[in-house]
Amino acid sequence: MTDAPEPLVGDTLADRYRLIAQVGQGGMARVFRADDTALGRTVAVKVLRPGVEGVAGAPERARSEVTLLASLNHPSLVTLFDAHLTGSPEYLVMEFVDGPTLSSRIAEGPLPPAEVAALAAELAEALHVVHASGVVHRDMKPSNVLLAPPHLPGGRPRAKLADFGIALLLDSARLTTPGTIIGTAAYLAPEQVQGGDPAPPADVYALGLVLLEALTGERAYPHTDGVGAALARLTTPPTIPDALGPAWTSLLSRMTATRPEERPTALAVVE
Repeated sequence: MTDAPEPLVGDTLADRYRLIAQVGQGGMARVFRADDTALGRTVAVKVLRPGVEGVAGAPERARSEVTLLASLNHPSLVTLFDAHLTGSPEYLVMEFVDGPTLSSRIAEGPLPPAEVAALAAELAEALHVVHASGVVHRDMKPSNVLLAPPHLPGGRPRAKLADFGIALLLDSARLTTPGTIIGTAAYLAPEQVQGGDPAPPADVYALGLVLLEALTGERAYPHTDGVGAALARLTTPPTIPDALGPAWTSLLSRMTATRPEERPTALAVVE
């Protein structure tokens, strides 16, 4: 049986989602801005790349996880609307956020501490909702944080966490190799580097690195190639500049503690 060709701009999926433009891509998927012709709204369609083991062995499990993810609701979570995880192509339909990523904003320079504090509260609150539902994000990084335009003139953007739980879906339904590490090397927690199962403290660690990067404009672990670079964080905590002040240094030091049990919960970060 031959797989269907990869969708292109101009194609319509399920007689409903008309692909308008490709707006992003990664190793696992391509993301399109699309028109939902049934409801007359703009959506984001993440088309999973072919060549990764499919979900034929666990369709019920995949559907149950999609149901869980679609039930999560928070202003700082990108909402999952629909999913097609059997047959070809496989894709997810999500809320479209017409704004830049946090990574592109950081590329312009460090963010003001007050703005980072607001982002921290929004993202930690979103993680709390995710964790309370038994989901671990697994890939918290600046490029997965979208900055939605403010509703009021002069307002600041709201942080929206994208791809929450999508790594969980991909890992459980598609990637069946034991010990597969899901996540981006620069933001992996020490226990993930050691091959441990992802848990909420790993998301808190990654959020700590994201906030540190937003405050300084630089990655805490810029060199991520090779086993040695990854193992270095097992013994070397990130450098947190004293110039950030005692409140930030205290919070970020606890969030990025090497031992997961020493980190605060996402809710504690909000508080």
